[in-house]
Amino acid sequence: MGVLYLAAFIVACAGSFSATPFSIWLAKKYGVLDRPDARKVHAVPIPRWGGLGIYWGILMGVAGLYAGFPRFRELLAYRHSLYDHGRLMDIVSLNKQFAGIFVGLTIVVFLGMMDDRKPVAPVYKLLLQIIASLVVINYGVQISGLRIPFFSYLQFPIFLSQLITVFWIIGFMNAINLADGLDGLAAGLAAIASATFLAVSIIQSSTETAFIAKQLKLAGVLSALLSGSCLGFLPYNFSPAKVFMGDGGALGIGFLLGAITVIGTLKTTAVLSIMIPVIVVALPVLDVSLAMIRRYKKKTRIMEPDKEHLHHRLMARGWTGREVVLLVYVLTLILSVSAIFLAIVKGA
Repeated sequence: MGVLYLAAFIVACAGSFSATPFSIWLAKKYGVLDRPDARKVHAVPIPRWGGLGIYWGILMGVAGLYAGFPRFRELLAYRHSLYDHGRLMDIVSLNKQFAGIFVGLTIVVFLGMMDDRKPVAPVYKLLLQIIASLVVINYGVQISGLRIPFFSYLQFPIFLSQLITVFWIIGFMNAINLADGLDGLAAGLAAIASATFLAVSIIQSSTETAFIAKQLKLAGVLSALLSGSCLGFLPYNFSPAKVFMGDGGALGIGFLLGAITVIGTLKTTAVLSIMIPVIVVALPVLDVSLAMIRRYKKKTRIMEPDKEHLHHRLMARGWTGREVVLLVYVLTLILSVSAIFLAIVKGA
């Protein structure tokens, strides 16, 4: 599987790097530009459809795996029958899960691109995020239960399972979207996070049952694709940015990270498995939580943008944008190493 992961990473990276200039040209052609204002830190209009380059890189990676690696097709062909007291309850198909994730990803990316061109009302934006989450649930991607410390595996009722999955995926989407406030911040953070999920998937797949191990391997492939594509995009997005990923990129990355954790880490039998993805994205989750509390106290809309995020506060104290982004990278790497260590300990 190591060669498969490496190929996914390299092809997605090359695909994103080669496709991003086209997304810049397309954004300029249709006037999809992020114009400076009092809340923003850039001084000139910047194209906002970089997310299309990231999306294209992922698709190129998938096409390369389909064409060149029979083992990838064999992985997707895996099916597992779920029984309850001898009665067949469901048949889990990795091919179906994979297809559902890409249908949902496509919905989210193009919703974001529409919003980048002409703002979509928050209620409709949230509704489409819910629809995308329900799509992957319909294709078999959901949090069916968790192993709680001092208790056995807790199986959720169907409605609760669907509700938790929707909140989980939407939470990831909006955490990455709100973290996308400085050049290279969200892309670099996502590259580190997805590389971490790849490492965790490799570690955990060696200690799990065949069914869970297969899902972890699929999560590993998706992680390699996302990490490579974000890294290929980063040269155009790091300060001074030539392009922004926009909502299409940020929401798409968040959606894919959420889906990866649902079919990967959260499927394992390890106690506290939920802590691994939370640790990796702790910084954006904390920033989003503080923003929600802050806006609630001010009685403003939850999604109302402001200039009081962590990176804004550091820049107000004299930090440069590059220094803040590099600090977030370092802190995320430290958290990622902690998550990998936790995965090793739990797998021992």
